Amino acid sequence: MLTRRCAACLSAILCMVLVAGCGGAEPVAVQGEEPPVPTAAVQVESTTTTTTAAVQVEPTSTTAAVQVEPTSTTAAVQVEPTPTTTSASATTTVIQTEPTTTTVVVPAAEPAEEDHGPWMVNTSGRVAAVIHDDAPIRVNVQSVEVVEIDGQRYQRVVATGMPDYVHVVTGSDEAFLLGRPRPGNDFTSGGPSVVAGDVLQFGSDLGYRSTGCSRTEGTGYGFWPPGPACPTRQARTLDLPLEPVEAATPVATGLGSIGLWVNGTAIFGWGDGQSWQGQRVWSNLAPAAEAYDMDLCPGHSAMGNYHHHSHPVCLADQLGDAGTAHSTIYGFAMDGVAIAGPWVADGVLARSSWKVRDYEDPGSSTGCGSPGERTCLLVDQLDAANGTVPTDAIGPRTDAVVQSQSGNSFVARAGWFMEDWFFDGSLDNGSPEALDEHNGHLGPLPGIAEPTYHYHTTRRTGPDGVLVDAFPYVVGPTYNGEVSATGMAPGGGPGEGGPGDGGPTDLAAVAEALGVTFDALRQALGPPPPDIDAAAAALGVDPEDLRRLMGSPGRP
Repeated sequence: MLTRRCAACLSAILCMVLVAGCGGAEPVAVQGEEPPVPTAAVQVESTTTTTTAAVQVEPTSTTAAVQVEPTSTTAAVQVEPTPTTTSASATTTVIQTEPTTTTVVVPAAEPAEEDHGPWMVNTSGRVAAVIHDDAPIRVNVQSVEVVEIDGQRYQRVVATGMPDYVHVVTGSDEAFLLGRPRPGNDFTSGGPSVVAGDVLQFGSDLGYRSTGCSRTEGTGYGFWPPGPACPTRQARTLDLPLEPVEAATPVATGLGSIGLWVNGTAIFGWGDGQSWQGQRVWSNLAPAAEAYDMDLCPGHSAMGNYHHHSHPVCLADQLGDAGTAHSTIYGFAMDGVAIAGPWVADGVLARSSWKVRDYEDPGSSTGCGSPGERTCLLVDQLDAANGTVPTDAIGPRTDAVVQSQSGNSFVARAGWFMEDWFFDGSLDNGSPEALDEHNGHLGPLPGIAEPTYHYHTTRRTGPDGVLVDAFPYVVGPTYNGEVSATGMAPGGGPGEGGPGDGGPTDLAAVAEALGVTFDALRQALGPPPPDIDAAAAALGVDPEDLRRLMGSPGRP
């Protein structure tokens, strides 16, 4: 693989913007691996085989201009990597804990005009149009500054996690809403109350039966389908490395927040924490399994923490990214690496190098010998040439119908599970659109003179020319760079996506207090919201101790 990145270039730009210069930055090569999975803003099962039915919209609409504005955002809650059981050698999941000692805030120069780089900082005090609690909620990022911790520089981002999207309902949106398989269950009046051309503020009522929040003014009831909780105010501070460093051992992205979009909302990875029959093998891809559980942007919340698992179309509209040039920066991952939108040039999409296994051809090196069977796992998802091994954790056939947690049915075609994918090194061929196993590459970024390593949100052209999301969606199964041990800055509160002003729970500290390993704690907690009693039983600890340390009541 090629050595990739000009960390100094991006860090220099951010330093000039955020402070009166940061001094020299050492360029570092960041390189790594990334698996892709299809689905999406338009639920799509990529692969040359078939596509799955949940055609989820991908708004291409134009929407109201949204100011750029950074503000520090959410927590580096290192919420547990989702287990990928594959008898593969590929990614090790080591997420460091965090002693943070000296924190120095670098004084920022007073700019004549405030320029916060790519961050959408709310300098005007703008508040959410629909959602509020006992007070108005400021939108987007609240502040961004450069801080120095133990000799390393970070972007410290503070945010409420509340976007200010304005979305024009497209024809594809309307078709998706009308084509939902369970309209009587999903809508309060049997169908949507909007049509193409209607303008929606974030949290507007479009007719959904939002079982995740009360039907009261200010909650956002009606904007989300049954299941997810409505978003709430998040008070988070996140420290992102200003000079990313290539990881010697790649770290899995896992569950929960894996970074921040430039509007301060959370980026989540490919998984939803669920697996076929709870075996922790054949792991769901969130954009596929949750296609009917997201809003039109597409996004939803976990414990009040609003996030996107894939290309955020409403943010793309705000940023004016229409595919006529290289996409701008959409956000930053936990390793400090920038994330661009899906385009590398006018009309040219960045290309994921992850491919779907061929289960239909009995002679395929990635299949299991019998058409449609999921009876084997790849030895190494990063190198399919190593072959397969049988597994006792048999997955559903590729023509089987599976049911999501929200009660929607899907055909489990190839590409539905994370274990259905492998990295095809031949696709990572050095072309401008080729991405590595982490879903990144060394290449141009708008406003930066030298090529810089960055990730892309990934999409592809699906049936009928509609753009659909492609695995691994944002950042690959592993980060390219070192994930900061600092993570959340001092001052956090309750757990990830928890109530009120809470920041993320320090899982490392909880594990230490309980006398268990960090990995064991993360595995026991599972996806948010955690089942505290079940986690305590798995760990052999007192549930009240775990509940107290987590600072959250967990699942009701």
